[in-house]
Amino acid sequence: MKKIIAGVVVVVLLLVAFFATTFYINSINEKIFAQMSQNTDYYNVEDVNYTKGFLNSKGSFLAQLNDLPYTFKVNIDFSNNFFASNNAVISVLNENEDLKNIFPNEEIFKILVSAKGDDIAINAKINDINFTHDNAQLIINNTAFKITATTESVKHMQLDLGYILVKQLSHDEKLEIQNMQISEFPLAKLSFSDIFTPSRNSEQNISIDKISFKSHSIFDLDKLKVFARTAPNTQSDYDSVLKLDLAKFNLEDEENLALNNIKLELNLNNLSKKAYDSLLQNSNMDIFSMMVLTSQFLKANPEIILNNLSFDKDGKKFDANGQAIFTENNIKSQFHANTEILPSQIWSIFGDFDNYFVDKNGTYMLDFIYDDTNKSDVTTIINGERLTINPQ
Repeated sequence: MKKIIAGVVVVVLLLVAFFATTFYINSINEKIFAQMSQNTDYYNVEDVNYTKGFLNSKGSFLAQLNDLPYTFKVNIDFSNNFFASNNAVISVLNENEDLKNIFPNEEIFKILVSAKGDDIAINAKINDINFTHDNAQLIINNTAFKITATTESVKHMQLDLGYILVKQLSHDEKLEIQNMQISEFPLAKLSFSDIFTPSRNSEQNISIDKISFKSHSIFDLDKLKVFARTAPNTQSDYDSVLKLDLAKFNLEDEENLALNNIKLELNLNNLSKKAYDSLLQNSNMDIFSMMVLTSQFLKANPEIILNNLSFDKDGKKFDANGQAIFTENNIKSQFHANTEILPSQIWSIFGDFDNYFVDKNGTYMLDFIYDDTNKSDVTTIINGERLTINPQ
């Protein structure tokens, strides 16, 4: 009898646990749908529908782009079962007649959402595109987008682009990109509704195996890695870090420019938050708006610090560093370069700069200092020699 009672208790507990987790996941799914079906800076949501069930729920809405006359249908199937591999399957469907040649299968991409407790994993797979129209060809293969998050905020986002080709068939012109990956870690709380907001505090890592561009000239780069970080400082403006590592750069035009092992490390301090956010969020900027933004940037006293710029050409190395400090009316800057190769030997278009480099036992050096704090005695120092420019 005790074994029977114990067995009944276990079954009851399992049923209670099943119902509890089902209701809990159901509530999480409802929160996810509420976040997804909100308006953003890029599209407005219409015809929102959500049907709540016990084991399964369904939702749908129309997303209409703000800047383009396109509308897409979003269908979502939710599973409220804790043991389901995916808690939601989202299909984004084409609703536009003029895009049917690009997306002949109607479904543009599918998103799989897995929620375990407060942790959420989102994986989107975009259907391959192979489209030709008016002698232009577009190929996009192996595209995926991943998000790791909680029910309240996004922790990590990653975009993978396996292959992109844009080609003009009637002319020998093309752009080709292989294996691009963009990862982002928000530094502050980022809600699902703010994913498409361009201005935010984050760390970003970008890697690209190869980019080729062919038109009147040929442009190639191999193994590009970029690290960028933007965060608020104590003045409530932004400080940014930019690091770039590029294995190979090649430009074939009237003459060949080929550089290897390119490295750049740059700090941008005191960037006006108001101007920075406005620049990223406004796609249409006239001359007056740019003048206003420039004034806002200068009022924050921005600093550009070049920690390192280096590369190799034909086995010879170039190294440089410097900084520039701006106020609303003044500029202070300095630049130092140490190189085994003259500018004209890097690229002939830089030939006019050869005279500013001095020979130091087989290497070439340039020291440059500029300060216009005193407008009546603007100071320029090149390789220790002072040039005084008197505007009067």
